[in-house]
Amino acid sequence: MFPVYLLEDNSIQRQKYAEFIKNGILINDADLELKSITGTVEDFTADYIPQKQGLYFLDMEIQDNKLAGLNVAEKIRQDSPLAQIVFITTHDELSLTTLERKIAPMDYILKDKGLEEIKQSITNDIELMQKNLQLYSHSSKDILDYKIGSLFFSIAMNDVIMLYTQKNNPGRIFIVTKNQLSEFNGSLNTFEKDYPNLFRCNRSYLVNLENSTTYDCHSRVLSFIDGSSCEVSFRKNKELTKIFSNKKN
Repeated sequence: MFPVYLLEDNSIQRQKYAEFIKNGILINDADLELKSITGTVEDFTADYIPQKQGLYFLDMEIQDNKLAGLNVAEKIRQDSPLAQIVFITTHDELSLTTLERKIAPMDYILKDKGLEEIKQSITNDIELMQKNLQLYSHSSKDILDYKIGSLFFSIAMNDVIMLYTQKNNPGRIFIVTKNQLSEFNGSLNTFEKDYPNLFRCNRSYLVNLENSTTYDCHSRVLSFIDGSSCEVSFRKNKELTKIFSNKKN
């Protein structure tokens, strides 16, 4: 499930918009969940967890601060370039400011259009978000994404050779590709879950078998096109032997 956040300081409107979002998720059978419903920037910040994908419905003016929602959106965009942001606001004059700050919102819903039109716009935005998620899910099988600091990187899967960890560097992942070696904070368990096309050789190695060359099931050593190799655990030996046997056939 991908998160949906709602920031709206008017309690009546907040309740209505939350209802519209929940109905929109049900109608579109979307892989989304309304994670946070807040009325202040402080409460939003307390709930906010940056993720690669997410949908954010933001009021522009929060507690008499005309630019509060815009500042929140700018932070979201810096953290998550793929996030989808929707403003629900009375300030149509600020639409140009969103361009100047390179926020690139998915939608800009004006409150004076009335609740029915707002409801329809929210439903349409959720439908579009679901389509984007389906496209991303399809393409992400061919692209591996990782983050260093506040920067996101994407590598074609056929360039990836392996990801591994070292005991003396806990919490750090090293990624080896055909052209480079990089390191970043992360967990192999997360990458194993997100990229099922990668093979877990042992506790420390997650590899792309498409870039492997040979496997010696007796020594349990798997070799790769760049000349590197890794040891395969006893538990994974039988599975990998079968994979290589099927490759030959």
